[in-house]
Amino acid sequence: MTIEFPNLSSRFDAEDIRKLREYNSLRHSKMSHKEILEDIRQGAETFMAEFSNCR
Repeated sequence: MTIEFPNLSSRFDAEDIRKLREYNSLRHSKMSHKEILEDIRQGAETFMAEFSNCR
């Protein structure tokens, strides 16, 4: 089963946050604690790289 990234609105409201939380919950449900932490670290590294380019 593949989980598709949710379709988010341009205004990024509470409903979009709920969709993202549900998406991540489903993705992480089959992962170990170590795998979840590694996934979060990778996402943070990607975010920081993009953020650094914007400054």
